[in-house]
Amino acid sequence: MTKKNKVEDVAKLLNHLNIKSLEALTNEVYRLLAEQGAKPSFSSEFDKTSMAACVHCGSDHFVKNGKDGNGNTRYLCRKCGKTFTALTNTALSRTRKSIDVWKLYVENLLEGRTLTECAKRCGISLPTAHVWRHKILNALSEESFDHEYSGLLEMDEMFVRISYKGNHTKSKNFVMPREAHKRGSDSADAAHSNHSKASVLCVVERGKRYSAIVPCRGVVSQPLLEKLFKDKLSDDSIVMTDGYYAYKNYLSTTNAQHIVLKGFGGNAHQARVIGPYHINNVNAMHHRFRDFLRKYNGVSTKFLSNYLALFLWQENHRNTDKKELLCDAISTTGTYVSAGQLRHFAPAPDLAPRPVSAA
Repeated sequence: MTKKNKVEDVAKLLNHLNIKSLEALTNEVYRLLAEQGAKPSFSSEFDKTSMAACVHCGSDHFVKNGKDGNGNTRYLCRKCGKTFTALTNTALSRTRKSIDVWKLYVENLLEGRTLTECAKRCGISLPTAHVWRHKILNALSEESFDHEYSGLLEMDEMFVRISYKGNHTKSKNFVMPREAHKRGSDSADAAHSNHSKASVLCVVERGKRYSAIVPCRGVVSQPLLEKLFKDKLSDDSIVMTDGYYAYKNYLSTTNAQHIVLKGFGGNAHQARVIGPYHINNVNAMHHRFRDFLRKYNGVSTKFLSNYLALFLWQENHRNTDKKELLCDAISTTGTYVSAGQLRHFAPAPDLAPRPVSAA
């Protein structure tokens, strides 16, 4: 049997593997390549067989058309006449830096280094380091809350202070919508109200994944929950929440089983734990997210969804090769956002689940 036939047989077996098995196999291949001194291929190093269609019009009639400045294969679509590469319309699109620099930046990002440290280590400017960070985070947030929920679910919300960081300096259009909070003043007391904070709705699917979204300013309402979970909540779900009325009202309209545990709106007759039912996991998730935000020395609310996406990505990929998986995630088509769009992210308090749409 030739080597070509062996590779074809392996490829046929791969079709029967699920996503988790494929991810584990990919990590093992990367490890073996590293042991033999080879560099793992990055998602930009595709050949024509990896490109299914033109990223502009969707046509499958395209040909190779040389290489771009970074050595990536360029393709020419015979239908629309436009050129593209494997990185077109991804977070890495239109970059003037090599893939190796992006890999180094991703490594420093996952290590939690500051923008100044990232810029120095990667040989880029501080503004570029900031733009790259949010290009990556914006790509990760594309599907952070867009999937079906089933099984045992813990649901609860937490609140983060509204921050207008990044909207003041050299801004000609931004006007502070409130007086600055000063320690010991009446305005500081108002900061303790949930209505002056951003809500972060968190959902823990036991044994599956962590999910969260920044849906609004202040507490969530029943209509908002209906909108967020429309066609996403399985009928066989068991949802555990505290006694907040919006959860009760919404879940009473679904076929999911609702278990109320002691918390907000609870009473002395409610228990914190009923057998396997509790909301300790989602409360622990709140604690970890606050610790995660603390190292950034204050996150602007307009970018809160982006940082939440990075936190969730790390929570859901604890035992995997994070660097390579993150590189693959940011090279996914349809996630490109320009520096100009990042500068014009909608500031708080007009919060939305997705602060900006990908170009």
